[in-house]
Amino acid sequence: MNKKLMRFFSLTLAVLMIFSLCSCANNTAEEEEEPEIQYASEIPSGKTEVLARFNEVIKTAKEGKPAISYSLGQGAGGCECENATIKGGFKTIANKITNNDFAMSTEYGQPTTDIFPLMGTDEAAALALTDIRSAIITDNKGDQNYTIIIKLNPETNPDQDNSIYGKLYKIEKDEDILAHFDVVKDFMTAESYSATYGTGTIKAIVDKTTDHIIKLELSRDVRVETEVTGHGTLESVGTVPMSFDYNSTAHYDLNWDNPETEEVEA
Repeated sequence: MNKKLMRFFSLTLAVLMIFSLCSCANNTAEEEEEPEIQYASEIPSGKTEVLARFNEVIKTAKEGKPAISYSLGQGAGGCECENATIKGGFKTIANKITNNDFAMSTEYGQPTTDIFPLMGTDEAAALALTDIRSAIITDNKGDQNYTIIIKLNPETNPDQDNSIYGKLYKIEKDEDILAHFDVVKDFMTAESYSATYGTGTIKAIVDKTTDHIIKLELSRDVRVETEVTGHGTLESVGTVPMSFDYNSTAHYDLNWDNPETEEVEA
């Protein structure tokens, strides 16, 4: 009886080993059949090299004229004000002054002058090492894309022409920023403006096979300090200091497919 059981168990074990080997062989075959991604260029490492790659893919996109969809999401919160009425009603104020989420798009081959950084010029955004805190690339093998992540240095009251943030964002003049408060002018007006930009974040998703950027996100967090004067039902408030947090993220989706050819460029 023991000999029969031993033979049965030995036979069972042998069968299981055969199935296991067959399964491994099939898995190996499937892994071998999966095509390797052909990188357009070597993935850079190190802050200097990653920043150079970012500037390169931005320049290529500016000049290459892919189809681009752009949108700007924004919000405000974290109000500090000595007047309880203004502080308590800031959510309503914030909704009004950030209500205009901007969006625009271009078709393949159209100029990118007014939509892609630098906005308003044919030049491409180009950051320097002194502009940034860090620059890294995440590359998951098997994925079609890699991601560039850059952290910008903080900046106070940047302008469009001579600032880190001006290289990437469309920064309005102070008077134009204060004009956003016109939507609540029956209740208050803003008398001054100062902005401290925190560490900004750039996220660029790039196709490995072409080195074409396909998505770009530019995020900024700003601490705004101003003075507001009450009007109408808030006239008794007088003029009081107020500060709040403003945040925005610019989203770009780029499509490199040329509709006039059958070739898909990725």
